[in-house]
Amino acid sequence: MQINHRQRLILLWLLLSALLSAYLFTASQSALDAKVKDHVRRHLLLTMDESLFGTTQNRGNDQEGLQRIGEQVNIALQNLVVDRWFSAQRECAVRLQRVDDVIVDEHPMHRAIRFSVPMNQAEREIEIGLSCSRNWLTAAGVASVLGLFFIVIHHLLPPPLTRTHRQWINYLLERGYEPEQAFDIIRKYDAARLNLSATQLVCLERLHDTARGNFSQALDVATDARVAALNEHQINWLLLGLATDPTDLARALALAQAEDSVVIDLTKMTLNLRGLNVPMSGTPLFYYAWYAMSRINGPGWITNPATNRPDRVAGGQLVELMSRFGGHAKAINDLEQTGLKARTLDQNRSKIKDDIVAVLGERLSTAYLFEASKHPDGIHMQYRLSSAAHRIRIIT
Repeated sequence: MQINHRQRLILLWLLLSALLSAYLFTASQSALDAKVKDHVRRHLLLTMDESLFGTTQNRGNDQEGLQRIGEQVNIALQNLVVDRWFSAQRECAVRLQRVDDVIVDEHPMHRAIRFSVPMNQAEREIEIGLSCSRNWLTAAGVASVLGLFFIVIHHLLPPPLTRTHRQWINYLLERGYEPEQAFDIIRKYDAARLNLSATQLVCLERLHDTARGNFSQALDVATDARVAALNEHQINWLLLGLATDPTDLARALALAQAEDSVVIDLTKMTLNLRGLNVPMSGTPLFYYAWYAMSRINGPGWITNPATNRPDRVAGGQLVELMSRFGGHAKAINDLEQTGLKARTLDQNRSKIKDDIVAVLGERLSTAYLFEASKHPDGIHMQYRLSSAAHRIRIIT
């Protein structure tokens, strides 16, 4: 999964916020330790008498006196660290806990600070306890300032160009776009969105019109998640739907995702293919319905009669169908008098093809036109609808 410009900035913001907050707490703790240590050291040098210590290293001469002095020192240290709303460390407590081997205070503290002071010709070990709570408001403030900074970066600076961006910029330059125009168009898109599948590329190429400069609109359609899920055949139907109404993507998607279907309504004399109305004049529609009925009721093959021998049985079937639903009187009369001629069948199949291709185009019409094969006699041709029987419905 590729990370876009905004996601990179968010990750960088989180990382820097964590690092700066950690640095702030660490630096604040180090500075506070040094301040406390220096203050307490000077305080002890002023308040402790050398007589409290023996000449032996790490031994107090007057333990009770040291404990008493230690308690007084702890009272003086109560307000040593003053809270500030912006301080990284808050509610700090400082206590003198040990002088040489004399325990002054046994309260548990978070950290121990150790140093020594010179008393009675020896360095005396001092241990101070320090406990503070962290001021998370400070960390939140650091993160907020950084967040504002990165928002400004996101709005003012364009995202870095990837190889994919450069390839698409070159694509537009090759098609006559100005460099600045090509850059402004491509930089608005994440690299992941510009990685198109083969079917999406077909969709884009068919929709993109350089003269109209509609690349952005074409790309918005091609990169739609619903469009990306279509196969190439469905893409062709989508493009047909958009050719009818470029603004209605939902309708075009419905057409692309629909099942192949043939609906012939002889009561209204209409033909509907995959949900699209296909205008067709009366006589060709009757012939189309006749082929459809044959497909529903069996293999569907209808043999062209010999040029010198019209088929009166087939002609009678067509006469019955046309008479029932108001067919053209001349067409009915010709069939009654001479029967069904091969030339009449060829002419009507040609008219059917013209009407369907006019709406669907050559590529999509194939599924709704005719299959042809040699009759078993090896002489005549036979034809049937390409549509499967279960996809055909005739309303009578």
